[in-house]
Amino acid sequence: MILPINSQGMDSLMKAYQVSSLQEFSDDEEEDEVRIDERYINILIPYAFNDLAKRGFIPISSALYNKKLKELGLAPEQRQKQPYIYEYKHYFSSPTIMQGWTDDIAEDGIDKKEHEYIRYAPISNIFVKGYNFCLPKPMLDSFLRNNKGKIAFHLSDEIVHLNRFLFNDSKASFAWLLHNNPDALKDLLLSYGYDTNEAINELVLKDISTEYANVEDVSGLINTFIRKVYDKEPHIEIREGLMKTILRLPANDKNLKWQIILETYIDYLLKKDKAGCPYWMAHFTWKERYKAAAYLGYYLYKDRLRYQQIGSTGFANELYYNNEFRDNLEKHHYYQLPGFKEICDKIYEDYNFFVKASHTGE
Repeated sequence: MILPINSQGMDSLMKAYQVSSLQEFSDDEEEDEVRIDERYINILIPYAFNDLAKRGFIPISSALYNKKLKELGLAPEQRQKQPYIYEYKHYFSSPTIMQGWTDDIAEDGIDKKEHEYIRYAPISNIFVKGYNFCLPKPMLDSFLRNNKGKIAFHLSDEIVHLNRFLFNDSKASFAWLLHNNPDALKDLLLSYGYDTNEAINELVLKDISTEYANVEDVSGLINTFIRKVYDKEPHIEIREGLMKTILRLPANDKNLKWQIILETYIDYLLKKDKAGCPYWMAHFTWKERYKAAAYLGYYLYKDRLRYQQIGSTGFANELYYNNEFRDNLEKHHYYQLPGFKEICDKIYEDYNFFVKASHTGE
């Protein structure tokens, strides 16, 4: 699996970089793009590995590397199901959301033109086999530097710190990314469902609360709590770790907004009329909608318990009147969520009392 140093190949990339640098100052010429293909990546790999090692990256075993890939949903058996991941002898490529990938591309199958785009456009992370590291979006300017007219190989700080964080568990590199490139961390959750890091979860939640001040607008929650994945067997991924983080936030007035967000999300999921729903939610099947609503409802009521809240919710109304939803919960044994059956029984009982009391009042 060891690749030789290809100095001639690197020289050609440096010349291309030099030309592209000059073209930045010209309005008359279009920039020549270097095709990110197998030859390009194979030239890059040994140079990148050596630079990483010089800058504090500790090489890891294949066993540890594969364990981390599994946490990212990128183990070999997981990759086989995803038609937009491409395998090569020395690496595989995986498109990411923060770099331009949208799941809509794969919804109706990937045609030839789309295959070309995914393979060669700068929207993918490269995961290197044998050397056991990754190269996010390997554009020329991410590993070449022009220092007073002299072109030299030098990985971007982002690449170095991402590898040290992911594979060496470096707290210093995590802190650097948090301060200098938080999008690289958010991408781990959005693209790979990496929801086991509390600080990344809090970063994503903070981003949601900052960008979407209107808590009744859930259009911006695409690929956060729930993501629709179009692999060989389309399904939804539930980022349960992100919901668990909500339960660990301080129980104060500021964080009550998460209950409104979860309630609104559930309301949209269970609406019979899809008009007004975020476009991406309309792609969920009813089976997927019921599953998503179950998880969101579970964590909604776990959070309400922290605040000792009483009173009705849209979830309670659906549980009481929506027989299909209730049957789905029972069929799937309340999705094995601890204590969820008891929670639902109590919600149903309280709502039944509310309904009968309302009729008596009439």
